[in-house]
Amino acid sequence: MRVFKLMGVQTMIMTNAAGGLNPDYRVGDVMILKDHINLPGLGGTNPLMGPNEDRFGLRFPCTSDAYDRDLRALALSVGAELGFGDLLREGVYCVQGGPNFESIAECRMLRIMGADAIGMSTVHEVLVARHCGMRCFALSLVSNMAIMDYDSVERANHDEVLETGRLRAKQLESLVSELVDRMETHNTC
Repeated sequence: MRVFKLMGVQTMIMTNAAGGLNPDYRVGDVMILKDHINLPGLGGTNPLMGPNEDRFGLRFPCTSDAYDRDLRALALSVGAELGFGDLLREGVYCVQGGPNFESIAECRMLRIMGADAIGMSTVHEVLVARHCGMRCFALSLVSNMAIMDYDSVERANHDEVLETGRLRAKQLESLVSELVDRMETHNTC
């Protein structure tokens, strides 16, 4: 992120695959991040630890506006125009350390905490980008549903994540491409 900032990048668009925690979500839905829960950060692991790099930003950057409101609204509008309105959601993403899928107890706890989807990336990059003063937009492809029931015979697996990504790739490409075109048209990137 800091290299991007030094190159003059002002807006970051990030994507990830995530497990759905929200029972209203379905595999293949696209969640636009409106906020996050940084589990590693709550445990003391944060990419901004150590001496502050003052040339990039303040010691304690605000994250209550980490995901740009205008870009979120634009993405919802673009998605609706492209016919993806029933696939799009806005929600809270939770990052965990990985590289394992979450336990049932962890999924239940995170849902109670307000998380709609869970993954292993994105938040670290957003924290550094926001520290650098960059605008951030992120979306999650709900690539699998988190297992929430001890009686379930389902198991989270990486093959399902890859297959869902393959099935939604063209739609996500068109959504992000049109979003970037609109940002350029409105001179917001």
